[in-house]
Amino acid sequence: MPRDYYQKLEVEPGASRQDIRKSYQRLAKKWHPDVNKAPEAEARFKEIAEAYEVLGDESRRQKYDDQLKYESARQAYQSNTGNAGPKSGNTSRTEDSQTSGSTSYEYRTGSGLDEDFFDMFFGDRMKDYDFFSNTAGNASFSNDSRTGGIPLRTTRAKLDITLEQAYRGDHVPIRLGDKRVQIKIPERIPQGSTIRIRGTGSNGIDADEELLITLRILPHSIYALDGSNLQGVLEVAPWEVVLGTDAHVLLPDQSRVRVKVPSGIQSGRILRILGRGLQRDDGSYGDVLLDVEIVVPSGISEQERELYRQLASSSRYQAQMRRRKS
Repeated sequence: MPRDYYQKLEVEPGASRQDIRKSYQRLAKKWHPDVNKAPEAEARFKEIAEAYEVLGDESRRQKYDDQLKYESARQAYQSNTGNAGPKSGNTSRTEDSQTSGSTSYEYRTGSGLDEDFFDMFFGDRMKDYDFFSNTAGNASFSNDSRTGGIPLRTTRAKLDITLEQAYRGDHVPIRLGDKRVQIKIPERIPQGSTIRIRGTGSNGIDADEELLITLRILPHSIYALDGSNLQGVLEVAPWEVVLGTDAHVLLPDQSRVRVKVPSGIQSGRILRILGRGLQRDDGSYGDVLLDVEIVVPSGISEQERELYRQLASSSRYQAQMRRRKS
């Protein structure tokens, strides 16, 4: 069975998208390695991020739910027919000494109904995403060699990093065989970038070896990636909308930028912070895009409620209908 992402995010299978997002933000803040120094914090944070990457996307969530239903139905069928084994494919447990020695699981399908069903729901677009794997946060390696004068061994890897690590340009440790190597992430590097590191012997990599590391930025508790842009939601109170205000926006490197919220702004408008996103192919930088959302704070005091009553008695505005935007 696929891992239970709903359990990882502490929500019910029927939870709304908003509930899933709120639970993810709460858990991500609780288990973020920069805040929580518990030994298991980093692994727990990556499990939460992996779960949100699926459940936070409606298309992936639907496919995941369909796969859960299929697996449940298949197990029920096997139980009724007395066939406890899988119809096709197999599950194997492997030890990967090049990914910090952690245990990984992989699900491989052979020919038959299972493979057809899996391909029908996931297809080529999801080849690199495996609901059955348990390798979140590890680098997976494959080797090839090239000749031309001095033989060169090329090690290819996929590495999961946080948005904070990508934005700051952190040094990230990886395990290469029995060696532990520090990889410098270029500052504000975008999603899917590949960095190339030539070995010198002194940097922990043999002189006849090079590393090609493709980076995957994990889902963030606040920002979503849109190319080189960072997208977030800025929640403002009704009086801030009427009077205007200055908001202090927290960026992934923990710095803050002051953003002016103009008087009279409406929900759905976008505020833009120029040049504070990730790097583009031409060397320039994307922007931070903030969707304005008007919220009524919870826990309103009686004094605040009385002010609202005064506003209601003096205002001529009445609730009204309009056509929903497509």
